[in-house]
Amino acid sequence: MDRAIASWRTTLTDQGNEQIDRLARSLAKTYTRYGSMLLLPSRALQDNGYQDLRQHYDESTIVELHRHIAKEMKVSHIAVNHPIPPARQETTRHDPQNYMRSPINFQPVYGDFGPSTCSSPPSAVDFTQAYWITAKQNGVAQSWAPRWTMFSRGNISEKARVLDLPSVAQAVAEGVRSGSGCAVVDLYAGIGYFAFSYVKAGVHKVLCWELNQWSCEGLRRGAQANRWKSATYSGESLTEMAAGPEQLVIFNETNELALHRIDAMRACLPPIRHVNCGLLPTSRPSYSIALKALDRANGGWIHVHENFGVHEIELRAAEVAALFQSMLDQQIGNTKTAMLESITRVKTYAPGVYHCVLDICISPA
Repeated sequence: MDRAIASWRTTLTDQGNEQIDRLARSLAKTYTRYGSMLLLPSRALQDNGYQDLRQHYDESTIVELHRHIAKEMKVSHIAVNHPIPPARQETTRHDPQNYMRSPINFQPVYGDFGPSTCSSPPSAVDFTQAYWITAKQNGVAQSWAPRWTMFSRGNISEKARVLDLPSVAQAVAEGVRSGSGCAVVDLYAGIGYFAFSYVKAGVHKVLCWELNQWSCEGLRRGAQANRWKSATYSGESLTEMAAGPEQLVIFNETNELALHRIDAMRACLPPIRHVNCGLLPTSRPSYSIALKALDRANGGWIHVHENFGVHEIELRAAEVAALFQSMLDQQIGNTKTAMLESITRVKTYAPGVYHCVLDICISPA
């Protein structure tokens, strides 16, 4: 970044401008690079140094600054990352609460990010015209269109944990020994944040539910980048999809339909040993679905993502485990147990609030 600003500075007549010094200090260590895109923090363009530059120089000179930054950073696109709001400021009948976590405040700075509007639902043409990024974390490629889909960098530790999770290795090994394989359900799949970690860990088939069409396309492209087979459900025979060679089966629909789909596929599916419930601030709406999706004979693990206050993590985690036990008792009597195996603090979500993952083991029948 310093080289980029220094290189741009040589093209100016007033190279000693103090605003440039402030800009260099503010941008020196506050950026993230994903594939061909450089992402600046939300405060970058509000910084006094940058605002002073815009008042001092014309637009073409500022564009030249961005060009020098892109060249030195070896990227083709630059954007500013703003927090994704929990609700839209404008009301839409499709997603008034922004449940699909769309980056509606995304701010392109340099490069062609594709059209700023798309049809609803997005078409194949929309997907083709959009700018897509493919980046690797933990040796796993993920693809997304930054104008339309969020990317959570802070989940990298949880993705790595899933890759090496003993319970995942156990389910895979038991599936190999029995010859039946094992399956995972991801009820909030996004672009494959955790679904891909399960596949890389050796899981035979992952069933993914995701509402956002752009995320589903990212799932498909990411699977292709990893050389995995995927299929997106659009009315085909569910039993054929269950028995097919695809490692990822994508359902672009509400996970309220998941049990109906799973029941129709169960006879042809490997045993479902893990269910991922990855919605923040709470995954509670999916608890019952997750419990019923697990293989009834073998049991398995449910990975629950929740936001907890820093001083109540253990208490709230115990309450969640107790809720799962209560649901088990109501469904099948007291013949199975729900045990809280671990609590993982993934990242700070807000001041005093942690994104936590609870691993809850459901015993065999």
